[in-house]
Amino acid sequence: MLKKWHGRYWLLYHAYPRRGYEEGPGTIGLAWTEDEDLREWQRLPDPILTPEAGAPWEQGGLYKECLIEHEDRFYLFYNAKNTSKRWAEQIGVAFSDNLRDWHRYADNPVLRVSPERWDCGFVSDPCVVQRGDQWAMFFFGYDYHRAQEGIALSTNLLDWEKYPEPILRVGEDGAIDSVFAHKPAVITHEGVLYHFYCACREWREGDRTRNLGREFRTITVAASQDVF
Repeated sequence: MLKKWHGRYWLLYHAYPRRGYEEGPGTIGLAWTEDEDLREWQRLPDPILTPEAGAPWEQGGLYKECLIEHEDRFYLFYNAKNTSKRWAEQIGVAFSDNLRDWHRYADNPVLRVSPERWDCGFVSDPCVVQRGDQWAMFFFGYDYHRAQEGIALSTNLLDWEKYPEPILRVGEDGAIDSVFAHKPAVITHEGVLYHFYCACREWREGDRTRNLGREFRTITVAASQDVF
């Protein structure tokens, strides 16, 4: 839920140094507001995390951030890529006590790709939620052909065990998510878990949008029980 810390609302975001689609290595920044309408924001002048200060697995750029506060400590989960032409993406975590100063976990990445599996290329876009004394990280895996959703579980936010198979697979040929089912955003409401994700299929004549010349993308949802 939206909440204040030290009298302010806080926002993490990632940004790129050049115009265009993800042009240049991404960095992670911090902004805050005291405006109850959430319209006027202030930003730190410098990023809080940069790829240059990281390990080789993340020096190609930083992406989706997921912030967790637990026992008076902040955990910032993020995915990042290496500098290879056919790059890999994995998930790491950094820690802070004040949101401004961060240090990376020594054993990053906490969630790694699995060679020759459905997530051999990317393990990306962490979305961490708590259920009792256990934590669940939703993510997407990519094998350079299809992107599908997975889950990993932890009791301490550091040691994660991946479920071996996708929990949300791409759809059948022609389905709205027949190419990609990825980029999770998960919430619960009235006892139902809603798993929002980006669905992608081949572009067709008459589609309202086109992404990168050949894809139709939209946001859709899966639920833990039939709500439709």
